[in-house]
Amino acid sequence: MNSTLEEVLEAARALSRSECAEVAHELIATLETTDERDEARYIEFRQAVDRGIASLDAGRSTRLCVDDLDDYLRERGHLAAGLAG
Repeated sequence: MNSTLEEVLEAARALSRSECAEVAHELIATLETTDERDEARYIEFRQAVDRGIASLDAGRSTRLCVDDLDDYLRERGHLAAGLAG
């Protein structure tokens, strides 16, 4: 990771949940799609983010240690792949 990315991530960690959600929305908006399949995946991703933000806003969340994030995301990916397949 370069120092600029590290600085941005460090600043993001200091934000409130709602501010992080706003940053996530803005970052997602910068993604470009190249074809219809990418567009469909982008829409699904955006809907998932919206559901996640709504869940956070409702007070439902999962607390994780940063060291456990990779394992948690891998587990979630396997779960999602199983549901999709």
